[in-house]
Amino acid sequence: MKKMVFVVLFLSGCSGLTYAIENYQSVDPVSFTNGSQGFRVFDKPNEGRLMITPTIGQAMAQGATFGAASTAQNTYKQASLAYLATTGRNCTSTEMSLVVQPQWEMFYNCS
Repeated sequence: MKKMVFVVLFLSGCSGLTYAIENYQSVDPVSFTNGSQGFRVFDKPNEGRLMITPTIGQAMAQGATFGAASTAQNTYKQASLAYLATTGRNCTSTEMSLVVQPQWEMFYNCS
């Protein structure tokens, strides 16, 4: 199933694809639902960062976009923080950037 995520990455554009593969290929994704949206989270707690993507089904249903990147950033940030909270970590986002539409990376600090 992990390989399918990278197929979606490839289909959504090559910019950032190498970065995603190099940094998250070995991470098993966790399925997470925030509200009515499903996500796959590739968490690297030892590095204080994660990549969050829509589920494959949602990406296909929505054409691999959730609207403009600026709108999506807040959606993905809130979902990322909600995911971290479910793991018992109290974290804040320090940086968030688009890897390749619609995959976002968030760096975080936890207390």
